[in-house]
Amino acid sequence: MLDLVYRVEKSRRKTISLLVREGKVIVRAPYGMADEAIGRFVREHEKWIASKLFDAEKISSKFCAVKEGRSLLIDGIEHALVLGARRNREENGVVYLKNLKSMHGFFEKTRSFLLVEKTALLSKSVGLFPNDVAVRDFKARWGSCDAEHAIKLNWRLSMLPTDLQEYVIVHELCHIAHLDHSPAFWREVEKVLPDQAARKKRLKEFSFLTLLYR
Repeated sequence: MLDLVYRVEKSRRKTISLLVREGKVIVRAPYGMADEAIGRFVREHEKWIASKLFDAEKISSKFCAVKEGRSLLIDGIEHALVLGARRNREENGVVYLKNLKSMHGFFEKTRSFLLVEKTALLSKSVGLFPNDVAVRDFKARWGSCDAEHAIKLNWRLSMLPTDLQEYVIVHELCHIAHLDHSPAFWREVEKVLPDQAARKKRLKEFSFLTLLYR
């Protein structure tokens, strides 16, 4: 039996569920559910939790240098990062920044326009065209598409491998046809990206990036 530490979040929901995020186990339960029932539910899912925690540990180790500010990702490739530079620049595969707060501005100047261009190209493949495309700073998402068919992309998208950038952009483009996540929406995505499920799964490995450089 695992010696599990978990946090319980209660709300007006009707069912109980588990979430493993950043190496922490969260149990979402309805108001009124007894602690004994919650504990039993957790024990019944120990194998699943152990698997998720193991995956989280592998991911944490893999991107240790990025999290510690010794490197950064560009198109999914790690580049050495040197802080304390007099000006922000990129030379011979090394990125020099004044400080970590400069990261947003560096990517905005050198990479964000590429996301807009990539969206325009993918629009032709998907056959769906946004009314506007902008690059923004989101706290917990990679992108969005509203009812006005305006797409907003997280600037950190440029840090992802190019195939995952493509997945996020296609995902948002398909929201022009379906604003929900219905089966029809996912069919639309799969028409363009038959391996969308695998890409969606891999994207979770990079979720830690949305918490960095704030």
